[in-house]
Amino acid sequence: MATSLLSTTTIRPTIPGADLSLEDARTAAEVGRVISRLEALASEQERLQAKLATLRDERDRLILRGLAHGMSSSELAARARLTGARVRAIADAAAASSARERVATAVARLVAHTPAMCTTYGALADAVGIGSAKGVASSLASNPDVSGRAGARVLLLRWAAPTLGGYVIPASEPAWQTQGEDTATRLECLQDEGLVTEVETPDGSAWIVPFDKVCADHVRLSQIVAA
Repeated sequence: MATSLLSTTTIRPTIPGADLSLEDARTAAEVGRVISRLEALASEQERLQAKLATLRDERDRLILRGLAHGMSSSELAARARLTGARVRAIADAAAASSARERVATAVARLVAHTPAMCTTYGALADAVGIGSAKGVASSLASNPDVSGRAGARVLLLRWAAPTLGGYVIPASEPAWQTQGEDTATRLECLQDEGLVTEVETPDGSAWIVPFDKVCADHVRLSQIVAA
């Protein structure tokens, strides 16, 4: 007895584009899986980076505590599995941050002092314990907590002119500037604060901050800062 092939074979209709649609679906599904996994990995990476930052902060604090209690940088480096140079870099960064904070606090209190007053880089260095006028100048230049106008009150000792009775403020300083859109010169800042006086010299007029408006004594400045 003959058996018809039609009864045992399923004949699927050929639909134009069916294979293409299936491939598109598979591609879309794979793309979805890739995106989902990437987002999951990104979230996990952010979590781990935050945890790593917390661990590094704790490590740095412990290193600073160790140094403060007399441990050597080589011993701390061995315990923390770091190089000695890295331990010293951590200590230097902490010292710089502390110096910037002390300078910012000192300048803020100087600006708040009544009557209005200036100081010198050297006096400020001694008052905050930085050790050098150059260190204060560097700290002021990179300190986001000290505005250019506040920093204008810190003067160079070499500007002192005893014959004129004060510190001569240059009309322009290429290496000194205020911040952002504020383009005022140091002289203009001090003029706005009423800290300068115009005097006549053999070379013409000049602007000075009188000696009685400059606290060049670090002991007295320390008292102002501590007030």
